[in-house]
Amino acid sequence: MELTKSQIQQIDNRLKSGGIKYWDLRLEIIDHIATDLEQNSKSNDFNKELNNSLKRIGYLNNLSAVNTKGWQNVNKFYRKRYLDNIKTYLKKPLILLLVVLSIITNYFLFEYLPLKTFKLLNFSLYIIFSIPFFVLTTKLWLKKYGKSVHLDYGIFYFGFALIMINLPIQFAGYFEAIYQKIFLILLLPIFILASISGYQLFNESIQKVERIKKELNL
Repeated sequence: MELTKSQIQQIDNRLKSGGIKYWDLRLEIIDHIATDLEQNSKSNDFNKELNNSLKRIGYLNNLSAVNTKGWQNVNKFYRKRYLDNIKTYLKKPLILLLVVLSIITNYFLFEYLPLKTFKLLNFSLYIIFSIPFFVLTTKLWLKKYGKSVHLDYGIFYFGFALIMINLPIQFAGYFEAIYQKIFLILLLPIFILASISGYQLFNESIQKVERIKKELNL
């Protein structure tokens, strides 16, 4: 059975009403269903064959679980890429040298500046490195890409360092002075590396969505 545009739209509507909220996940599922219909249809009754196809591939009355499994798989992929990026950076001599220099610089700033000034300086740097997140995600929102699972996780990991930085800062005061010192000196370089990794994933997610739209003329 060769599907018409109208039938593809019907499948999309069926998936959407069934709980598949991300359009890029729906496209992957539609492609799977279309292939199954072309290979296994035995009549021209579209609705009957669609139900049979959904049953064969395990999606019938199970779309909400399929949606959950879909975003979990995407999250797993982006989480691995996020950590792999950081590991890759640390294997590059230039980046490793910059990290070491930033730690040494932070150490001397900690030693020679009043603690309040040191914290203010580091906080200012956190803000500076966070500005691109707000600017770029706002620009992305204005492009109206729709509900995309890839963009959702691209944005999440782009802002992950910013989200997580609050927790360790809040608990730093509960540790002894020497541990606070080590923590404050190391935190900024880690934050910067994590932010760069998140930015790379953010760009990759946009490129992926743009590629899908271009291939399908969306």
